[in-house]
Amino acid sequence: MTLNDALVNALIALDIRYVFGVSGANIELFHDAIHRLGQGKLRSIMSKSEDGAAFMADCRARVHRTLGVCCSTSGGGMMNLIAGIAESYAESVPVLALVGQPPAELEGKGAFQESSGIGRSVDSFTLFSAASKYVAKICNPDDFWHHLTEAIKAALSGRHGPAVLLFPRNIFNQEVDSCPEGWVENLRNFIRPKAVTEEMVHPLFEAIRLAHKPVVIIGHGVRRCTDQQSVTDFVHAAGLPVVTTISGRSEFPNDDPQYLGVLGVAGHPSVHTYLKEQVDLIIAVGTGLNFMTRQPLASALADKKIAVVNIDAGELTRIISPELIIEGDAGHVFQVMKKMLGEKPFKFPPIEDYRQQTYTPALAPAIKENLRHSEPGVPPLLQSEAIAMLQEFLPENGHVLYDAGNCGTAAIHMTKVPRGSSSTMALGMGGMGYAVAGAIGAQLGSPAGARTLVFAGDGAFLISGFEIHTAVDLKLPIFFVIFNNNMHGMCAMRQHLYFESRLECVSYAPLSIAQVARGFGDNDHLWIGSAGTVDELRAQLENYRQQKDIPGVLELRLTREEIPPFTPFISEFEKYAAESLCPAALINGKS
Repeated sequence: MTLNDALVNALIALDIRYVFGVSGANIELFHDAIHRLGQGKLRSIMSKSEDGAAFMADCRARVHRTLGVCCSTSGGGMMNLIAGIAESYAESVPVLALVGQPPAELEGKGAFQESSGIGRSVDSFTLFSAASKYVAKICNPDDFWHHLTEAIKAALSGRHGPAVLLFPRNIFNQEVDSCPEGWVENLRNFIRPKAVTEEMVHPLFEAIRLAHKPVVIIGHGVRRCTDQQSVTDFVHAAGLPVVTTISGRSEFPNDDPQYLGVLGVAGHPSVHTYLKEQVDLIIAVGTGLNFMTRQPLASALADKKIAVVNIDAGELTRIISPELIIEGDAGHVFQVMKKMLGEKPFKFPPIEDYRQQTYTPALAPAIKENLRHSEPGVPPLLQSEAIAMLQEFLPENGHVLYDAGNCGTAAIHMTKVPRGSSSTMALGMGGMGYAVAGAIGAQLGSPAGARTLVFAGDGAFLISGFEIHTAVDLKLPIFFVIFNNNMHGMCAMRQHLYFESRLECVSYAPLSIAQVARGFGDNDHLWIGSAGTVDELRAQLENYRQQKDIPGVLELRLTREEIPPFTPFISEFEKYAAESLCPAALINGKS
């Protein structure tokens, strides 16, 4: 059996289902093997760019709790791919990247797209080593099964992350042994969990039992643990209040009485106040408490007793000094604590008089570089109005993705994720465009009737918008909502606040997203809408409601900026308001 055939058969056996990528000379033999052997069990998903392919694989892994797989050819394809691999590395997402390389016999001899590191060529091994848990270049077919096994183990064990296999073109057609004895055909069997014992967990159990006002912070790591339900079950049984991180928004029911809200730079002020003023024990589960999570708490964390449950607490211990660290899979930890709770029960009473509060939207100072004008006498559509109207369109048992920027921040802050739906915001590299491409990976493999909604800005559309054509090509029911203010809004806000309104490299000539998107498909294959007022938006949403089995693009034309509910900005804008430089300020108060 040739190596490329063995690779495809292995991916089929592991129920990978989709390989995201763009073809090219040094990966085409792998694609040919998928064509010959896939038989509907393994499909090539052609993205418009390799970074889009990596984002799709990343989001598929996040949402479906599996191993995402992407591929690229050498040269520019490989360089594009690493942008997405870096996101997976930063956010600990299990992705397997398969990267074609020039034939081994041409290394150091001026091969097209050479990446051997010889002479002036890029060293692909070193490049990917900086953004992955495991890298191997397969130069000997006898090493294939070993490296494939180790790559999958690395991606799925401990702190998850990407693994990269480099294949010189000539290796694909070489013979390899058949599947070795002991090869497992279930991804879970590649995981090497640390043992969790009652002795390990007992100090945490007792700390919770003896606390007066504990709270659990649930991060996106909980989604990838072995038994997410045990985390929820223990929290419910013990009556523990819960907050989630921005990335972990959907890991606890948003309508649950024990749910307080979101912690972080796009979080709820009531959560931040409660944590700072009331809580005596914080149990951080599946979160590294990075800056985007802990920023609103400032120095208050130093005065709190903190317990950590994390598969790898190394990153967190560089930030704070927890009193308790349970290093292990959160599912296993809470399985043990459920048993202990059954033997020694306790339950905290509900918090009295707590109401989840959001910031009240307020207009920002007009930005002269915004070249689009609203109709005279017609109130322009505001971002907050649009998000409020979109709440009822968030899919149940589907997926919601938030892209970087003001619109994603506001949507995280203002909306509630319906039960059964996933919520994803890529905060590792935090670049624009992830959600547009990632939605493909989220929607593929979802049950019949599941749908996906994307909140993204015009900047994200300009970077990754052509992946909407991928959704059209695949007939995926994804609703892309694009907030168009003809600028990079968050960057413009920063320059307004911190650079005395000297705006540079943040705005561009007016863009009609609806007209551009129409080129991706006709009316039978792609719904297109555009709205610049509340009435227009209401009409467009009702129209899409009747046709939502096909992809849709809704352009929201925004002519006035609102201050985003982004905590680093809020205090600055309140200073402006106090000095009468800003028409209004964000305030606490909306429940």
